[in-house]
Amino acid sequence: MSSSAELCWQLLYTKSHAEEWVEVNLRRQGYSTLLPRVRARSGYRPLFPRYIFAGFEAGRSTRELHSTRGVSYVVQCGECAARVPVSVIAEIEGRMDGAGVVTLDEVGPVDSLFVKAERERVRALVRFAEAGWRVRVA
Repeated sequence: MSSSAELCWQLLYTKSHAEEWVEVNLRRQGYSTLLPRVRARSGYRPLFPRYIFAGFEAGRSTRELHSTRGVSYVVQCGECAARVPVSVIAEIEGRMDGAGVVTLDEVGPVDSLFVKAERERVRALVRFAEAGWRVRVA
């Protein structure tokens, strides 16, 4: 198989919790795959739940991607399958360790008062919009 920089990449949307199953099925068909994972309490989980990247040589028919077991659909951009730029694949691969795991930056604690205030603000905007008021959010 070619290096990831020489491949064309598409994004597939999988059935729920079927990412690893799809990865195996794609590899059996000769596709390269990219399924970045993150650490979770119970082991590892996909960085992008229900999504997997499929890589293939230019000129190869991708019709079989649509019928691969576990794939719900190929992500489209208008009428055509969306192509993922090689630079995006390289960026993701650059953040992965040897086991395909991405380490995410720690997020600070959430201020529950701020979160509640934001929820109330959104609810108020929805009520105004439902009452026929013009609402503009800056």
